[in-house]
Amino acid sequence: MAVLFSIFLIGFTAMSAQIVIMREFLIVFYGSEISIGFIFGSWFMWGALGSWSLARLADKAKSKLVLFSVSQLVLSCFLVLSILAVRSIKLYFSLAPGEISGFMPMIISSFIILAPICMLLGFMFSLGCRIYQAKPAETARNIGLVYAWESAGALLGGALLSFVLMRFLNAIVTVVILGWLNVFAALCLQWKAKTRKTSALLAGIALFILIADCVLWVSGRWGSLDEYSRKRQWQGYDILEDKNSIYGNIMITKRDNQYSFFDNGLHLYSVPDKMACEQAVHFVMLEHNNPRDLLLVGGGVGGLIGEMLQYPIKSVDYLELDPVIIEMAEKYLPVKEYEPLRSSKVSIYNLDGRFFVKSTQKKYDCVITHLGDPYTAQLNRFYTVEFFKEVKNVLNEGGIFSFALSSSESYISPELGEYLSSVYFGLRKVFRDVLVIPGDTAYFLASDKAGILTSNYNILMDRAKERNLDLKYVREYYLSSKLSPQLLAYTEKALLQRGQVKLNYDFRPSTYYYNMTFWAKRLGGQVFKKMLKAASFNKVITAVSGICILIILAGLAGIRKNKDFCKQASLMALMCSGFSAMAIQIIILLAFQIIYGYVFYKIGILLTIFMAGLAAGSFWMIVSVGKFNKPFDNLIRLNSLFCIFLLGLPALFFWLSASGKEIVSQAGSGIIFPLLSVTAGLLAGAQFPIVNKIYSANKQEETGKAAGLTYGIDLSGSCLGALLSGIFLIPVLGIAWSCFIIAAINFSVLIVLLLGRGRF
Repeated sequence: MAVLFSIFLIGFTAMSAQIVIMREFLIVFYGSEISIGFIFGSWFMWGALGSWSLARLADKAKSKLVLFSVSQLVLSCFLVLSILAVRSIKLYFSLAPGEISGFMPMIISSFIILAPICMLLGFMFSLGCRIYQAKPAETARNIGLVYAWESAGALLGGALLSFVLMRFLNAIVTVVILGWLNVFAALCLQWKAKTRKTSALLAGIALFILIADCVLWVSGRWGSLDEYSRKRQWQGYDILEDKNSIYGNIMITKRDNQYSFFDNGLHLYSVPDKMACEQAVHFVMLEHNNPRDLLLVGGGVGGLIGEMLQYPIKSVDYLELDPVIIEMAEKYLPVKEYEPLRSSKVSIYNLDGRFFVKSTQKKYDCVITHLGDPYTAQLNRFYTVEFFKEVKNVLNEGGIFSFALSSSESYISPELGEYLSSVYFGLRKVFRDVLVIPGDTAYFLASDKAGILTSNYNILMDRAKERNLDLKYVREYYLSSKLSPQLLAYTEKALLQRGQVKLNYDFRPSTYYYNMTFWAKRLGGQVFKKMLKAASFNKVITAVSGICILIILAGLAGIRKNKDFCKQASLMALMCSGFSAMAIQIIILLAFQIIYGYVFYKIGILLTIFMAGLAAGSFWMIVSVGKFNKPFDNLIRLNSLFCIFLLGLPALFFWLSASGKEIVSQAGSGIIFPLLSVTAGLLAGAQFPIVNKIYSANKQEETGKAAGLTYGIDLSGSCLGALLSGIFLIPVLGIAWSCFIIAAINFSVLIVLLLGRGRF
């Protein structure tokens, strides 16, 4: 039981630590989904190296239980250190709190910080396979059972963390609890160890760690360490409150007399900020001859509603997805800053902006989104052609839609031009009239009725006087510069010259891609920028086609020359399975983000459900594999199911995205997406025991080596799936084509398996 508990704990610790550390990374890297690709990629790469390169130690070690216990004790220490290391990333790279970081810090930090934990976990899997010998003569079954028990542990760890621990405990205390469990498991293992002297020493060390942790817990030191590390991460700011909601990590800070709100480390707005508020509100409302009904998506807490209430309006519907932001504003902002939200004309809805716009029957004179640049897929969904069409449907005749993006008043670089043009042409595809007000922040205004928008600042100022507006910045001297014919002509020319850019769609996030290339250059990531620029649609398709052809040619060559072809082909299928399963998980996470917009909370749940499928698939196949006379045929069937599953995903995503019915939205979020995750896990989990059955050929003396090889190959495929899908395939090709490409790779492996079917 002690051995099974320790194996179970590998998965429990891995999944729990993965979710906690990933959430910490997301806070540092402003919720960027591309960081998920780097994190998963680094996690699986180091896990594969730990399993593969250290696997020989598992077979050669004389005291395997002692080695496993030492690994558990070391792991318990690394867990806390990893959280502290993640929170020190911005200090190490000299980045200010709330500052957008480049991609090199993401790559370097995830690569270094995750190395110790992931290598240990990968090695412990191989060692666990060697220790656990339920039926010594059945190597494949033993490895499969270890894989299944580890997956079951991951399932429980993810569920417990997502539904209980994250709601009540901070990150430091959570990983301390994980450390306790590993120390306790190490103690249990020593009762079975035969080397009594070593066991006594290890038991003493474990007891010391447990007692020290308990003392620190009772004295509140662990909580103090969490608070200290968070303050150090945000040095220069007075943290008023830091709270995890179901939608993200919300923080409010104070510096001098200014209050700043951050969501997953990304700066939302500061209060007061009179200039930003005036620009966001009055540019659009002065363009309208009589704005009465208004819709505001984000930013109301930042002071925009106060500016709106200067007009003789009828109503303001304010959408703020996360109620924690409203709660913090009411709790900490001065009364005069929060008071506008209490107006009888203001209705606050804690709903996703996309869903509200898609489902509401109300019409508006002005719709303003104040969400910032599309640094993430969650934000990008508010700059797509689909969203523009949805906004158009809720505008009254002559209504105006407005939003802002980072720009430059004096020079628009090619990368910035592509980024802005992808949005500009998307607007022009939907609306008849589009006006861009230049500046370091460019304001996009669109109307479906010609003649509504004007660049004549005198007309706008006359309206401001008629309405008795109290304006400090949006005045004659300011507008005459912003709306000068020369500056308007330069900006329009810079945007129109980028006529070859791709429009931004929900499931082909081109603006997200252009934003990445723009910031990669701006923040000094020249190598990454060149890689992104080189990864055009046609080049990626050509490269993948070449890979598929090489897979088939390699299979044909193997059939002719290699007596162990079936073993090699099964390993190829396992790597493809790991690649596909992780790519599907990235696609599911991003598709969920695109459709619903709050993957921060669901990421743990979706990963947990995936592990449930992985465990169920493994257990099912372990029970069934002995009944199959031809395991190679079952490998072929599973690979075929992967292809079918991938080909069906795009149609399902498009249907969920297009539907404005609440029942469909709830079913998609609560039923369909979890089913997709568990299905991907089932297909991947079922392949692992089959491949071990084909490869190991009951070689008991090489259990550790066989487990390390197969597990390492599985994780290597997962590493490639995470990196390629999250960084290149989805941003460049979009969701649908990414599914088709991954299906094509699976199909090429399927051809190889079919060609070699008679060899097994």
